[in-house]
Amino acid sequence: MPRKTQFTADEIVEAARDLVRENGWEGLSVKAVAQKIGSSTMPIYSYFENLEKLKDAVVINGWGLLMAYEGRSYTGDVWVDHSMGYIQFAMDEENLFFCMFDGRNIELQRKMALAHWKFLYVGLKDYPGFEGLELEQVFLIRYSRALFTHGLAAAATGNWGKLLQVDGMIENLVMAASRALLEGYRKNYEHPNKNIAFLDEKIKSMFEAHKEDFQKEVLKNSKG
Repeated sequence: MPRKTQFTADEIVEAARDLVRENGWEGLSVKAVAQKIGSSTMPIYSYFENLEKLKDAVVINGWGLLMAYEGRSYTGDVWVDHSMGYIQFAMDEENLFFCMFDGRNIELQRKMALAHWKFLYVGLKDYPGFEGLELEQVFLIRYSRALFTHGLAAAATGNWGKLLQVDGMIENLVMAASRALLEGYRKNYEHPNKNIAFLDEKIKSMFEAHKEDFQKEVLKNSKG
């Protein structure tokens, strides 16, 4: 069979991603990708000017895979399922997961995190638990649960992993934490002092910085 000489960008990124899955960034080089696809380095450089650009493409690909995990049904509760998918992805793709959040390209990480946030919102626009809450209130609840989820995902891949991977434990933790956050913040919102929920000004500033984006997303999905 003649040697393949034409490769798409997707094929190159998938080969690079598979190398990262195995050994993290340490296992990725242009030469290693070329060897994996059975080619010279020329096709790789025709799409990516350097290794850093290829790494960026792997990260973007990883986010797509993460969102596919979050779109699956695990419990029947879409908000809980988002968290379960995030954690399952981290456990299945440990090396890729940590490379996506290593701070190598902060701008890209922020861009993908915002796209990810909007992606999740589409599935939550009619979520019963958020009924009657303002956008700002939903933001704080979701942000708090996202911090919990990321921490649990990191723990599930580290030394705590074997302890957490007991049947049903992660699901029970996610469901209990989600319920506690939702019920706890709802009580805060009913408090006479309407500012009591925003104890952390940095979180409030973050919401204000992206408020226009979130409002546009709400409007778009309410029409769709």
